[in-house]
Amino acid sequence: MHVKNTSEAYGSIAKWFHWTTAVLFLSSYCAIYYRNWFAETDIQKWSGIQLHLSIGVSLGVIVILRIIWRWLNRIPEPEPGPRLQLLGARIGHYALYLIMIIMPISGYLSIADYLSRGGSFTFFLLFESTVFRDIESFFGVTLEQLEEPAELIHHYLGTWVVWLLIFGHILAALYHHYIKRDRTLSKMVFQKQ
Repeated sequence: MHVKNTSEAYGSIAKWFHWTTAVLFLSSYCAIYYRNWFAETDIQKWSGIQLHLSIGVSLGVIVILRIIWRWLNRIPEPEPGPRLQLLGARIGHYALYLIMIIMPISGYLSIADYLSRGGSFTFFLLFESTVFRDIESFFGVTLEQLEEPAELIHHYLGTWVVWLLIFGHILAALYHHYIKRDRTLSKMVFQKQ
């Protein structure tokens, strides 16, 4: 298996980024759904939100590294298909990347004012999170002004748009694998050589 991408398939690093991102997104949802639906005590709710935030920050870092890796590598040639289908795939991938950028940023900004006022967020119980306190001098807005719009964006996108994009992505992969019977899905899975 190649480390870098080739014209035929994604390399092991791109595959690792893809599947790690998928697992982290799913884990993030599990943590927040646990907190919202099943947690009964304050410590359970605190643990759920801390895990959700820790995974979100991890996702933000992974996505930055993933985008850098994508810029540094070629993308495998797409399987032949109608122009509209190829355009739809490209738009879908750009939308997924946009969501992968927006969700961690909006999630962090939705609690940044809370953190700046002494609230706590402990990254996987290892260390306290820091807050970008100089955002006002850089952008001309306060953390307090950003909190409500960021929360709205994070909640709306997370409740509806992310799930639609993920299900669309999965359905497209299954369509290519089982109906078109092309190599689209096999380019992104780990296979024994």
